[in-house]
Amino acid sequence: MAKSDEELRAKILDAAATLFAEYGFSGTKVNMVAKAAGVSSATVRRLTGKRAELFEAVMADRVSSSAAERVASAVEDPGDAPPIAVMLAAAQEVFASPAASWDILELEALTRAHIDPRLCDVEAQRIGRRWDNAMSLVSQIRANGGLDAGVSDRAIVQLAIAMSAGLALLDPVLDRKPSMADWIGLIARVGQAISPDDMILEPSYEAREPWRLRLEITEQPGSLARLVRALASLHVYIVAVQIVGHGDDFRTVDIALTAPASVTQDVILAAALSAGRHAYVGEGSPDDALDLPTRVIDGATAMVKTPEIAPLAAAELVEADAVEVASAVEGEDDSPDVLRLQWTPERHVILQRSWAPFERAERTRASALLRLSSAIAAASANEDSLGWVESIKGGTIWIRLARPEDADAVAAMHDRSSEKSRYQRYFSITDWHGTKLYRLSGGHRGATLVVMSEAGKIIGLGNVFPDPSEGGHAAEIAMIVEDEYQGRGVGTKLIRALLHMAARLEFTEIVATVLAENTGMLHLLRSTGLEWNSQIHDGITYMKATLPSRMEFVEADTGP
Repeated sequence: MAKSDEELRAKILDAAATLFAEYGFSGTKVNMVAKAAGVSSATVRRLTGKRAELFEAVMADRVSSSAAERVASAVEDPGDAPPIAVMLAAAQEVFASPAASWDILELEALTRAHIDPRLCDVEAQRIGRRWDNAMSLVSQIRANGGLDAGVSDRAIVQLAIAMSAGLALLDPVLDRKPSMADWIGLIARVGQAISPDDMILEPSYEAREPWRLRLEITEQPGSLARLVRALASLHVYIVAVQIVGHGDDFRTVDIALTAPASVTQDVILAAALSAGRHAYVGEGSPDDALDLPTRVIDGATAMVKTPEIAPLAAAELVEADAVEVASAVEGEDDSPDVLRLQWTPERHVILQRSWAPFERAERTRASALLRLSSAIAAASANEDSLGWVESIKGGTIWIRLARPEDADAVAAMHDRSSEKSRYQRYFSITDWHGTKLYRLSGGHRGATLVVMSEAGKIIGLGNVFPDPSEGGHAAEIAMIVEDEYQGRGVGTKLIRALLHMAARLEFTEIVATVLAENTGMLHLLRSTGLEWNSQIHDGITYMKATLPSRMEFVEADTGP
């Protein structure tokens, strides 16, 4: 064939491939190809034959899909990629976009192969290449100890090819499709079924890349083992495991691991989702191998010499991305990605982390470390702690700054309080659990105080909120005392403590919003000695008063 004919043939095949992909075999005519290629129909027939022969030529020259090429490349150059990781990455691509493995032209070729012997030969060769590459990967997995002896390699390969082709065929007509997590969960169960009960893989790949994984697993025996097994299939090594949170039916597990360099973040995430939910994967560090008690002791030792490094030590303890020591009235409020802690009355520590939300245990640990620094500073006479021990009718209470670990006790106090008491505090039916609970329990700008009984129960909660509507000089106060302790002087002690905190934070004006029917709270505010201006609108009393620079209140640094 002359060079000019070779160039023309290539041009014709390119035009034909585009038209077949757009209009299919039945919708593409020879004259359409000729026009697109800029040649005559006779030239098309002379160089490539009729439409059927042209279709065969296009398929014979066609490059396979990206997912199939990924597998082929791994077979040709295994490198340091565990075969299961290659297959999982290819599967993700297929599930996300079935056309990545079988486009419309390939599917039409498979259909026509049933009635066209020559095209059947072409497709047999193409499928044969997919088969050989997949078989090579499956053989590698078996050689590493990842497959049960009673499972056929050929059956695995045929199932994988048939499933991917079927997905691509049905994709345009299905309006109800599983999520990626659903697919990964199903494939994981299939993987467990075909792997040996005592799967111990050969250490064929260097696992040196550090990663951190966090996800929720079910509250069932064996759920953690299932996760470890899924990760092991990627030739991953577990460095450390800890439980950092829990709910009614799940636990949040944090895992430090190392993996082969070729095992990507997405592949680790997919494997993890096969055994859990709400997974996060972030870069690890060499320090992950250092156990938690050692890290805590190291941080405490450093604070003995330099208490002011406490915020940095707290950030390192919970692996925060950023740390800020802010005024009590500045910065972001608490949220899943922001941990706000009351360090001193005037200063809050704000920690941020992008790769995973802060869990309950981490909030408690960071708070405990900051309290330790305050205790060290107080013992060295560098700084006073904050707390009031007060007598009430029939007992004694302790008022102090709230901590993240108070969240459950604050929720329990709300549960014990009547619907009337809760409504008078929030003016609505309010959910005081979850993220909002952490904000109420000290995770907001300003200050949060809790009242503790002699038995150690939290029986009251008071908040000082900066009021932006009144400018930076004003703060709003709000409080709730559980019913059993109302009428015993708790409210009087708590409101004076809140006013003291507002003055200490250099607010010059105080505001309060009270239901007009809440005569007890209105009387309590007026008994403080402040000169209140009040307005009533739609059943709500809006009160405002100038705050003296110093509120008379006796502080004590002792308590339960």
